[in-house]
Amino acid sequence: MRAAFTRPSPARRGFTLIELLTVIGILGVLATLTASGIANARVRSQQAVCLGNLHQVAVAVEIYSDDTGKRPRSVTRLTTKPSWLKNPKSLICPADPVTTSRTSSGTTTNQAWGNIANASQEPWSAHDLRDPESGSWQAEIQEKEEHVSFSYLHPLGWPKSAWQRLAGLGNQVGTAVCQLHGVRMPPGNATPEQRTYMAYEGRTFRAQRDGAVVRRKIFRSQPGAASQATTTALPRAPDFPWEFYTDAPLVAR
Repeated sequence: MRAAFTRPSPARRGFTLIELLTVIGILGVLATLTASGIANARVRSQQAVCLGNLHQVAVAVEIYSDDTGKRPRSVTRLTTKPSWLKNPKSLICPADPVTTSRTSSGTTTNQAWGNIANASQEPWSAHDLRDPESGSWQAEIQEKEEHVSFSYLHPLGWPKSAWQRLAGLGNQVGTAVCQLHGVRMPPGNATPEQRTYMAYEGRTFRAQRDGAVVRRKIFRSQPGAASQATTTALPRAPDFPWEFYTDAPLVAR
């Protein structure tokens, strides 16, 4: 009786080392592209929200001015009753790493970038204010005090003479500026002097009185350094960042 012949099965062939490394490399490239695409989409989304926020702030400032005949001296005034800015969240840029802290009394304070940086761009002392608009220094300071969290720089608290000089340039003057897109941020352990608007550089968004939001770039490599965008500075008052709010050159008086 003839024995049945069984044909041997072919040997199983696995991945070679080169093929395996190639597959891993392709997966790595795909993962990088996907992560980059997600990050870019996130940045674009944050910028779109910020542009909308800035437009809302600019509109609120103009409505307040029309209703009262004067400028709001702080963004807090825009959120008080009657409210000219319906949603206080419009004051927060989604790119702002808001720091939440709890005081000894148990209350929570949110320190957004505007709260940290805005006070450094304007004088607060009675001597520097020179011309109070509220009848007394105490009333003047109260008008300028901020009680809400906000991300944006603004010139609303500038002394009367500086504000009139800026506002006199027309409706393309900025009322709110975001520094948080493409801006080189200092380390978290920076000193208070370093954590100012002057320590930052890069892309800024400016909301103008006409409601438009424009993109600009400001370059300040170190605190107090002159801007590469313009070499002008407000005479005897370098704490006024003129070029953030207007493209018009500052003419010395």
